[in-house]
Amino acid sequence: MNQFSKLLLVFIVHLSFYTVHSQEVNNSYVVQNGDWLSKISQKAYGNPHLYYRIIESTNEKHLVDNSFQRISDVRKIRVGQKLWIPKKTTSDKKKDAVLVAIPVTDCEIRIWYNYQIVAISELNKNWIQQKIDLKTRAIKAYTLRHNARINARFMMQNKDSVRSIQNRDRKKYGNPDGPTFEYLIKKCTDKGSTTNDCYKDIIVSSSRVSTVYNNRCKD
Repeated sequence: MNQFSKLLLVFIVHLSFYTVHSQEVNNSYVVQNGDWLSKISQKAYGNPHLYYRIIESTNEKHLVDNSFQRISDVRKIRVGQKLWIPKKTTSDKKKDAVLVAIPVTDCEIRIWYNYQIVAISELNKNWIQQKIDLKTRAIKAYTLRHNARINARFMMQNKDSVRSIQNRDRKKYGNPDGPTFEYLIKKCTDKGSTTNDCYKDIIVSSSRVSTVYNNRCKD
């Protein structure tokens, strides 16, 4: 069994994150060089996925104290920015028990990403049963894959690698987060396809995994 297959089998097993010192909770925190939200969440809670609590609490603080800057983009925090690290809630602790598999390495993140997109074809069957029109289904499929791509990159620990990927996409698509929906439609119709055929193609391609990247996780 190759490494990629083994990772699929153990994906529900608890994975350790990198070792860091605890970040004091229920207090303010000033962003340091090399910080990103999931890293700060790991320091504070031992769980990188609770970064949304930091966002919510910081934005609440901003309403009454403008020394806290509102966070509008999960990927964009700056050195010197003041955040609020709240205590864990009961709900957070319950989520800890559910989030037993935390993707850490690029291969584990790739598996997580694949799980998000392979479901799109099944979801499309449900959308058809719900009588959702073709264009809306194409937009929904594109959005699911696009968001999975952004979240996967956000989880990657090597931010230089992320910037390299974003630079590649910027040169190829004119957008650091990959092709836009409009870009895909134009590229497809420029080849002579009808708009409806392009919608269908987007739905199919949105659920397609990359063998090139997956093969990198094999022995």
